[in-house]
Amino acid sequence: MVSNNRIAKRHPAVLVLTNREDDIQGVAQLISEQTNDFRCLVVKKTALDDIEQMAPKVILFALSDVKKSICLYNMLIKEKRLVKNHYSVLLCSNKESGLAFKCCLKNLFDSYFVYQPLYEKFRLQLIVYEGLKQFTDSDTYIESLDNIIQNQSEELNSLIEMGLSYKASVVEEINKSREEVNSINQDILNKLPDSMHKELLSELNETHIQPLLSALEESLSSKLLGLVDGLKQSKDLNNLLMQQLQQPIKDKQASELQGTGLSNGFLEEPESTQSILLVEDNHIYREMISDVLSNVGYEIEQVDDGLAAIKKIKLTQYDLIVMDLFLPNLDGLNTTKHIRNVGKNIKTPVVALTGNKNKQLVKKWAEHGLDGYILKPSTKQEILAVVNKAIGN
Repeated sequence: MVSNNRIAKRHPAVLVLTNREDDIQGVAQLISEQTNDFRCLVVKKTALDDIEQMAPKVILFALSDVKKSICLYNMLIKEKRLVKNHYSVLLCSNKESGLAFKCCLKNLFDSYFVYQPLYEKFRLQLIVYEGLKQFTDSDTYIESLDNIIQNQSEELNSLIEMGLSYKASVVEEINKSREEVNSINQDILNKLPDSMHKELLSELNETHIQPLLSALEESLSSKLLGLVDGLKQSKDLNNLLMQQLQQPIKDKQASELQGTGLSNGFLEEPESTQSILLVEDNHIYREMISDVLSNVGYEIEQVDDGLAAIKKIKLTQYDLIVMDLFLPNLDGLNTTKHIRNVGKNIKTPVVALTGNKNKQLVKKWAEHGLDGYILKPSTKQEILAVVNKAIGN
């Protein structure tokens, strides 16, 4: 989590600069999953001295807008506060992504990432990894990335490992062949006068180097084609598995859905984009529900605790709020009480997410303006049925 202590970690490998620590909570959490060797710093008057002392390897600029990030970076360079080599990353909102791209195109920053909204999370961790591996042994960070994808399918992981094996094999073959060619060239050149060098090199290129490179190209193409075919098969397998997982567990459930009049209309996209605030502290379940709802056309914003939800509802009008019961800092019941008294969402429908089957608890929550609930776990159809009913589609 973000700390305001001036030198909480004296020489962090990764440093995140921001105006407000609330703005980069999601970013800090993602990087903390990747490495403990990082620090978040709120930019104040002492910031330039602090950054110079820390001498980070990777610096992420997440100020309130791109202009402020550019000004700070220029000042650090102009005053020679960043005297060591580093990897700079510009974090920006979606509306300023074009400007961030231009900064990278001009080589002011090494890379950029859209963190408002925070959607492409794996890409942020990949950017940090790319920066770190330029300065240190990358094995530690490769291990952290492996942990991130450990829940992916065994088939896909196998294909990834196969691709890495193919790549290592090809690189080894090329390096070995290059050494052999260089050795042959040097031996022959040592035996001949300088006047014959050009003619000999031309002959070597035609009779040895080009055939060797053609053979390597054919070998590489064959292996890569095999990898592509494997990835296509894996994609088809994953699609089939997802279709099966998204079906009701029993035929009885399907018939009950039909009996309630829930037709395929629930799977159709809304006529206009409707916004939903999703409040869930479980990362995996939050992403799953977000995918289900966004795939049918809803616009989703995510937070992971009650206090963060309250900050959102004070500023933004939503069509629906989907919220877990048990949340850090402020639970779903008390967050709902607050929603009904303050902000723009006093009358916004609220749907509960809970794995607790205590009907009395749900009933107590309902007294404060609950418009439905989703039990964990639920199928795609069950989630959409509750959400569409609450939102009026």
